[in-house]
Amino acid sequence: MNDRDRLDERWLRGLDDVQLEGLRYDLLRSGDVRGEHAAEHLLVRGIAHIERVAAELGALRGLDADQIIAATVDASVRLQMRLGREEKLPAVEVLAGRLARERVEALAPAPAMRPRLASRPPRLRTVEGALGEALADGRLKPNKGMNS
Repeated sequence: MNDRDRLDERWLRGLDDVQLEGLRYDLLRSGDVRGEHAAEHLLVRGIAHIERVAAELGALRGLDADQIIAATVDASVRLQMRLGREEKLPAVEVLAGRLARERVEALAPAPAMRPRLASRPPRLRTVEGALGEALADGRLKPNKGMNS
């Protein structure tokens, strides 16, 4: 962390979460725009943890896939906003796990879907049956040239 002018991707990836958080905080305090790079790396690490926690806790609470995705997106946005603030934060995994848990707990389990019953089977009539009924009712008259 001694070479703060070197913020290339490989160097940032080599930092652990505590070092990266310290760098992010120092850069934000000094007003250096490069703090966004450190925050982006923390965000990527945090989102991976959010996805795991939200999937596990959501499944235990009986949430459906759409609810788990909504909790993941909401927690990710909240993490991104927190990383943009000039404040000291706990380890990104701790913060990400806490945000994911809060978002999952805020959602009510999906109601059990009632089984969908098939509608009534259609009452199909054959052409001959319909033709016979129409002839019997007098709605149609027999064709004189047909049976000669």
